[in-house]
Amino acid sequence: MNKYRIIAFWAVITFIGYAAFGQSGAQAGKNKGSSLKAGQIFRDCRSCPEMVVIPPGSFIMGTPKDEEFRRDHEVQHKVTIAYKFAVSKTEVTWDQWEACAQDGACDGVAVENALRLDRDGKPDQNFKDWGRGSRPVIGVSWYDAKAFVGWLNKKTGSDDAYRLLSEAEWEYAARGGTTTAFPWGDKIDHNNGNFGIPGPGLGGKAEGRDVWADETSPVASFPPNPFGLYDMHGNCYEWVEDCYLADLTNSSADGSASKQGSCNTRMFRSGSFMSNPVMQRSGNRVRGYVPTTRGRNYLTIRVAKTLQ
Repeated sequence: MNKYRIIAFWAVITFIGYAAFGQSGAQAGKNKGSSLKAGQIFRDCRSCPEMVVIPPGSFIMGTPKDEEFRRDHEVQHKVTIAYKFAVSKTEVTWDQWEACAQDGACDGVAVENALRLDRDGKPDQNFKDWGRGSRPVIGVSWYDAKAFVGWLNKKTGSDDAYRLLSEAEWEYAARGGTTTAFPWGDKIDHNNGNFGIPGPGLGGKAEGRDVWADETSPVASFPPNPFGLYDMHGNCYEWVEDCYLADLTNSSADGSASKQGSCNTRMFRSGSFMSNPVMQRSGNRVRGYVPTTRGRNYLTIRVAKTLQ
């Protein structure tokens, strides 16, 4: 009898120990964000983007009146981001997108088909596949971008932590603490990104380290910005969460996405391989497209993650 009591006793102790371990493990997962330091890089799964931790801080969003190429809807105002968050080190790649498509969470076929059509919905005779792999995925709609972050959340059990950046978060991350038109200064420099012609108009240009004329380049082909992020300027435009709001005077000052204004269009930021310097500036704002828009070979995804 004593033998069975001893066995039962150790069974209870073992069960309690495993339960306590499971609770501490879950708590550790919840508190992961609090232990991450600014600049730290992490990846939550093999096919997930690498993420860089961005520190909290304040900055002046928008552009000064004397900045070259400044536009009226770039009114300056102070934004305070009182939380740290993570941003994907690069734009989402074809490899990462195709992993989502293989899991059935992203509509890879629809995006492929859209890339091969012109603006009138007819076969594009000039379509060219520049390559996949580590180049940024292109042709995706805002809804495709949302599907991708949904896949990341489901795959990693992140409870909606993955998301698109807000417009304010994007500019804060792109500036990396700088106040000039570009992180490196006030003039475009093809050694720092895949940019287009001087303008006016659009068109590809190869110069310096930028050897890709009129096409995307593999991500991280140029030096990172002060926060350790690649291709925040040039290569491709990147969808953000916000509805378009022309007047930012009374917009939120806490870094959150705008839910006011015109929500039948969704904004994107950055510039592209064929954009002129007007569109490449840190403070440049783009009105955006209808969120169902697919097939644009200059438009991609960059993701954020909310940290505890």
